[in-house]
Amino acid sequence: MVERAYMIRLPWPPTKTSKNGSQGDYLGKARAAKGYKATCAKECMAQAVRPLTSPACSARVTYCPPRNGRIDWDNMAARCKQGFDAVAEAVGIDDGNWWPVISDRGPKTKGGCVLVEIYPHVEIPHRGQING
Repeated sequence: MVERAYMIRLPWPPTKTSKNGSQGDYLGKARAAKGYKATCAKECMAQAVRPLTSPACSARVTYCPPRNGRIDWDNMAARCKQGFDAVAEAVGIDDGNWWPVISDRGPKTKGGCVLVEIYPHVEIPHRGQING
């Protein structure tokens, strides 16, 4: 049985989840992160995301910002960490086993969103031996 790939649409992360945005407000950052993870978990449920049987997967993350301007990919990944954790729980594959992960910038989108595509790894059967 070939498992299906998922295209999961997550909301744009709150500014407070940024490593640059909290400015010493650790409690506010923690609350924002917890709320974002809960929202993303609900989105996964609403989009019928189910656990995969594969032990690993690859992912493509497309950041569609709410407005034009500069975004830096490492800060965006940090802002989305709790969202990725929610997706990892929904598909049953820890985000430490998502390799490779491709990051991309999408078009400006009203309200912004983060698109996470998950592709289960397919086991290729061994068919003999290569002698060198």
